[in-house]
Amino acid sequence: MRREQGPSTLLPVEVTDLTREALSDALLAARPQSGDMVYVEPRGEAYRWGTGPSGDGGEPAEAWIYYTGDWPVGDPGRWQAFFADLLAEMDSMVGGPDRCRWALDNPWPDHH
Repeated sequence: MRREQGPSTLLPVEVTDLTREALSDALLAARPQSGDMVYVEPRGEAYRWGTGPSGDGGEPAEAWIYYTGDWPVGDPGRWQAFFADLLAEMDSMVGGPDRCRWALDNPWPDHH
């Protein structure tokens, strides 16, 4: 049975810009469960997170990701790879390395 998600379960106390390492630590401390929706956005070299955009009136983020799947917060070995993959997927949306996509002029991928 999934627990109810609410402001007291996941939201950071205040919106602050975090380093990559601090973001990882904050998410681990929040211990999201499968089904909890978490929003992450980059701000230059920093990151913000919560259950949605901060709404602080600043410039919108150029990329963001919502994730509701399995969070391996209890498995340090899986966490590092999971966290790196989550941020790499978000970075691919703003010109980072292409992730499992193929050229538009080749609609039938030769391999995956």
